[in-house]
Amino acid sequence: MARRRSVVVAGGGIGGLAAAVGLAARGVDVTVVERAGRIGGGGSGLVVYPNGVRAADALGGRLGERLRAVGHVTRPGEVRVLMDAAGTVLAEEAVGDAGGDGGTPQIPVLRSALHRALLDEALTAGAAVRLATGVTGYTAHPGHVVADLSDGTAVECDALVGADGIHSVVRARMLDDGPPVYRGYSSVRGRTTGSSLGQRGYVVNGRGIQLFVAPVGADTLYWTAKITAPEGLWPARGAEGARLALLEALEGWYPPVVELVRAAAAEEVVVTDIHDRDPAPRWVDGRVALLGDAAHPMVPALGQGANMALEDAAVLTEALASDAPVPEALAGYARERMGRTAAVVLASRRQGALDQGADRDGEERRNAGFRAAGRKDAESADVLAWRPGAAATAPGTAGAPRIVLVSGSLRPGSTCDRVAAWCADRCAELGADARVFTGSEIDFPAYRPGLAQTHAAVAGFLAELRAADGVVLVSPTYHATVSGLLKNALDYVNDIGGPVPYLEGRAIGTVAVGAAAQGAVSTLTTLRTIGHALRGWPTPVGVAVARAPEQPRPGADPEPDAARLVEMASQVVWLARARAATEPRPAPLGAVA
Repeated sequence: MARRRSVVVAGGGIGGLAAAVGLAARGVDVTVVERAGRIGGGGSGLVVYPNGVRAADALGGRLGERLRAVGHVTRPGEVRVLMDAAGTVLAEEAVGDAGGDGGTPQIPVLRSALHRALLDEALTAGAAVRLATGVTGYTAHPGHVVADLSDGTAVECDALVGADGIHSVVRARMLDDGPPVYRGYSSVRGRTTGSSLGQRGYVVNGRGIQLFVAPVGADTLYWTAKITAPEGLWPARGAEGARLALLEALEGWYPPVVELVRAAAAEEVVVTDIHDRDPAPRWVDGRVALLGDAAHPMVPALGQGANMALEDAAVLTEALASDAPVPEALAGYARERMGRTAAVVLASRRQGALDQGADRDGEERRNAGFRAAGRKDAESADVLAWRPGAAATAPGTAGAPRIVLVSGSLRPGSTCDRVAAWCADRCAELGADARVFTGSEIDFPAYRPGLAQTHAAVAGFLAELRAADGVVLVSPTYHATVSGLLKNALDYVNDIGGPVPYLEGRAIGTVAVGAAAQGAVSTLTTLRTIGHALRGWPTPVGVAVARAPEQPRPGADPEPDAARLVEMASQVVWLARARAATEPRPAPLGAVA
């Protein structure tokens, strides 16, 4: 009889418990390790959208049934009212038909109720749960991985899943990529019973504040206010102080909305700053994988954080329940999930900036957008269409071009890295699936032939390069000679293997980063030479910049460097889209002819 596969899940949040439900139901020996002394969220809620409901159904057991029992199942024809602070209705969003298939609803639910359902299902399926214990690190070994625990013990397992949240210890051990980034607004959340607003959803827009309200059953509404503010200001007030400060900020708003906040109990209020991260270059280190907020923390503007974690759990479950070796199973899981979640992270960030309406012009643009679209989240339709087992698609990117951006600096967090990330955001805004690889993660420009055999990040980079429709090379000006960069680029491409030569027909954009004008010119010349040598399509404009531009503000004229980078990105995406639309599509690099 074959030995049962063993998995340790770091973190007993939504994603970690969901993975435990699915894996245990399929005969995997699962242990959840949670650093808190109890499982469960505060009084705030969330919406499980149709994609998350489908994921819950796919995980097995009674999870989908339990979810429907503890939450508010939206009915066909049900609407969410979008209004301004004075109570003027901007639109009525048809949330009861959001699933698009007539059968999968969205379900607002209290976090505490969802945690309880997940925990019960995980324990019923046979998972073990260790509380008041955290994973502090891990050590890879041939054939297994050892998870180090906060109580001084260690657990040997076949796979370790890092589902330990936005401040993930497992991620820090794997990527060492620093803290998440504050996005300019904070969240105050609570729940209220017996509101005169009734059992329907609302989005209420004020200047610098947006209030989201959803029914969760039993005459209860959960609400969350997103407030533009300096980092740390609102959490420092504590729960009751934040509730009182929010009431002061809502003075003059539609009275039932103000009363909703006034009637909430202080012990039910939760206050946090909102952070996210740029999409990660990899999620897997051999037998260790990231999941949920540990892999892709996102701002709550699209309400997809928990839903992406449920999707992750469904895909990971099928991967680890297969006969594939653990490293291959985890690599397949990451390939399926990384592009989709990266696009959702960036779409959420864009929607969040729009939602806040932090000044008069921003407020007017946001409200006009709600009126015109008749819905809050213009980018959400494709997100909600996800189904288990279907080919992964990013929002708005069915058949979208895939762009790989390479930062040539070996220093983590360098200006080159920031420029590459900025360009990736622009490519995503243009509808591309954009991935960034930094020099420090893939040893570029110090590449050695054969490195992909021993370096997981390099192997992941080459896999992305095989599927890419376009490439953007970002190099510091001190790498201005052809010899080193060209040799390393050729070594990389030669390691791809297969009958398709080099970057045959891929669109190649080039960016030189540095203050020295002569160095910039020389670097751009070198990069274009590399593009020709690799048989790419190096027609997009070459750009030289001294620093990473600021994030663009709606309606503001871009600075010159930003305008040039947008021009370059637009050309790369246009050419890459033309290639992606080719029928039959050209063979990927390294593919069997």
